[in-house]
Amino acid sequence: MNTPLAFPAPASPVYQFADNVDTLALTDQLTARQAQLHALLAMTHGNAGDTFRRMNADQQEHYLWACAMIADEARELTQAIRMHRQTTMLTRQAQDD
Repeated sequence: MNTPLAFPAPASPVYQFADNVDTLALTDQLTARQAQLHALLAMTHGNAGDTFRRMNADQQEHYLWACAMIADEARELTQAIRMHRQTTMLTRQAQDD
């Protein structure tokens, strides 16, 4: 699976999945990035959000930009998992025929 990821730089992909990547590896990466995003966002509201709100505007912007990039990566990983599962299913169906 040679899928380019565009999440870090919208102009062009920077990373690509290894040709031998499997659904489990993609799911592990997605789970890790979701946990990281959850932790980052937890610091932006409630009592923990006080520290975030004391950051200057540039720091807040960069912090939320990092969150957006992780969310974009999670979206692309989810799409890649769907594509990988579809490809696997089609391959199995073709072998059964």
